[in-house]
Amino acid sequence: MMKFKEIKCKSCMTKSKITDYVINPYTGCQHGCVYCYADFIKKFQNIKEEWGKFVYAKTNCPELLKGEMEKSKPGHIWMSSVCDCYMPVEGKLKLTRKVLQTINKSPHKKKFTFEILTKSALVKRDFDLIKKLGAELGMSINSLDENISRVIEPLASPPLERIKTLKEAKKKGIKVFGFISPVLPGITNLEELFKELSFCSYVWVELLNTKISVLEKLMPLIEKKFPDKVREFERAINYPEPYNKEVREKARELEKKYKLEVKGVIVHNQ
Repeated sequence: MMKFKEIKCKSCMTKSKITDYVINPYTGCQHGCVYCYADFIKKFQNIKEEWGKFVYAKTNCPELLKGEMEKSKPGHIWMSSVCDCYMPVEGKLKLTRKVLQTINKSPHKKKFTFEILTKSALVKRDFDLIKKLGAELGMSINSLDENISRVIEPLASPPLERIKTLKEAKKKGIKVFGFISPVLPGITNLEELFKELSFCSYVWVELLNTKISVLEKLMPLIEKKFPDKVREFERAINYPEPYNKEVREKARELEKKYKLEVKGVIVHNQ
């Protein structure tokens, strides 16, 4: 059962180690991706609920953002780092849209560049604002197989619908990119994804985060649903250096073949 709650946050736009600023209009996420490593946020906010079973909507985020944009130094803003800002509940609450409207109305918006990453076709609703802001739009995807997607990321939009959404965005003049994440050993077909995403401006490739809290959720599911892939997962987990090297080399090979820039291959240090 999903727990929903409206809360007041202390800040909307926060500084980040991976980019200048991040905006997460929600704490928690409905998509239920079994490989998600954003559960670390629970210990910082003393949250007891199971990750993927709660969503807290930061209702005052748009109001706080007005002052934060005025006071903050110029930089890049990423939506979102520890939630999907277009999870199903956004269709009702429109909190992300309110954030984008606030940014669009701000006299300080030219100080910033913007990037949105999602797994949801709901983002189509906001193409108007995304284009006005000159924001780049990315879709996270790790397989084109809808049956696999339904198992590992049950409430995200089907993979081919994500691809279609990116193509629609590009037609409207929005710069789009692919985020191949995570690369699931024996499941993710990198060449298949590079081929489908070749219309994008660039892609990122992210390897699986193998921290304990992720593997405790993920491996029982892999053993049950994809038993023939267990050995490949174990190799990637137990011998990460040669496996990571193989993925890097494959990504660079496909970069040349499909003329699709790889912005980076992200590897998580455990």
